[in-house]
Amino acid sequence: MTDSTVDNKGFIVGIYENEEFTPLGQQLNEKTNGHLLKSIKLSDTKGKVGENLVLYDVTPEVSRVAIVGLGKKETNNNSSTYEKNENTRKAIGSGVKALKSKNATHLTIDSSIGDAKQTAEGVFLSNFKFDFKTGTSGKNANSTNESIQVQLSPSINDETCFKEGKVLAESQNFARILMETPANLLTPTNFVDHVKIQMKELIDSGKVEMIVREEQWVKDQKMGMFWGVAKGSDEPLKFLELHYRGASADGKDSIVYVGKGITFDSGGISIKPSANMGLMKGDMGGAATAVSAMFGVASLGLKVNLITITPLCENMPSGKATKPGDILTAANGKTVEVDNTDAEGRLILGDALHYACSFKPTHIIDIATLTGAIDVALGQHYAGCFTTTDSLWDQLNECGNISGERLWRMPLIPEYRKQMETSKVADLINSAGRSGGACCAAGFLKEFITADQSWSHLDIAGVMSSSEDGPYIRKGMTGKPTRTLIEFAKKNQQQ
Repeated sequence: MTDSTVDNKGFIVGIYENEEFTPLGQQLNEKTNGHLLKSIKLSDTKGKVGENLVLYDVTPEVSRVAIVGLGKKETNNNSSTYEKNENTRKAIGSGVKALKSKNATHLTIDSSIGDAKQTAEGVFLSNFKFDFKTGTSGKNANSTNESIQVQLSPSINDETCFKEGKVLAESQNFARILMETPANLLTPTNFVDHVKIQMKELIDSGKVEMIVREEQWVKDQKMGMFWGVAKGSDEPLKFLELHYRGASADGKDSIVYVGKGITFDSGGISIKPSANMGLMKGDMGGAATAVSAMFGVASLGLKVNLITITPLCENMPSGKATKPGDILTAANGKTVEVDNTDAEGRLILGDALHYACSFKPTHIIDIATLTGAIDVALGQHYAGCFTTTDSLWDQLNECGNISGERLWRMPLIPEYRKQMETSKVADLINSAGRSGGACCAAGFLKEFITADQSWSHLDIAGVMSSSEDGPYIRKGMTGKPTRTLIEFAKKNQQQ
């Protein structure tokens, strides 16, 4: 048999733990005189969420079918928003990956497996691929979303939800591309260029305004903390600002996302251990998710005004670099003693947050791979969330449950801030030691937020990368919490 006689089609159907198929699966099972169910029993597949079984030559029309587990039906029907949405993504993702590994690229998915939006997210997040391996042609094969065609059966009348899910997944995948790209190929200048290419249609159409600030502007703004980090590298800094005015032309009542953009973090003079230092190519994950959320919000045409601010630089040791014991003056006039140059993220964010407050936004949310302490506390399954109000926490928590990118509220109290006030020579110190590290870092950032400003800090250091290959998020950089940020903007649309 030659390759030309084998088609590239694949079907995805679901089965619950009680051996009940979804409608398309039931049709195929009846058409084959129970072959699907018999195969399930012979393989000892239990129908648990994430399980899958691929069958071949099922009918003349169906060359491959992936039967994906949906868990217990009664639990699925009565589960929380998080569980329901995640079960769909996991089932679809496991099916797509299984069929793609068998060369199927034209997929028909049983639309009753789950909602169309989460189905699309499962498809396009699991289909992500990014590497620099050379193929048989010898060319770079760093494709990001491999060629795939999808249709739902039975077909749905309203494709809006599926298209929305696809945009959400593509936005997160863009963040994953930025975070996976090695630092020699993603300097601050390269980062801006990538965003410019990704946003080209949105910028050309006037939907998104892109402003790129340079070193002199940073100095004019008296951003001494940002400059104090950036000056240690030979790579020029960038201060990237994006505006989307989807609610009003004047841009009033905007939401501002501020993303930490350290394109590589060596630790500076307080240099990091060499083990796993390569992962610090992803230390600009906050910036990556912020600009990717902007791409998603603008692509969906949401009725919201959104600004993203991303200070971009490297943290490197050199003769020009800031040294432990140095004093920096922030844009808001406060002085900061640098006790540890590896606590640089809070320095560049502090100046960016002060600038963000000048827009008098409804909410400011900063996103940063800020502390190893949050990874120790929460691991890879929750991002830490610090908020100034209960209402903002409630919104973010709801959005995280919808997206599957869970958040855990952390304390933001004056006692932690006091640990950052122990310097004998400056208003603040940038590192208070190991005790309550993530909380102290959040307390430091709060010093640059104006009173009564609605603000949240998301510490995403723990969820930056995944050490295991999941059903729809592969091992590597995750791009979280891009979809949560888009969901938040959607929730805050102006009437």
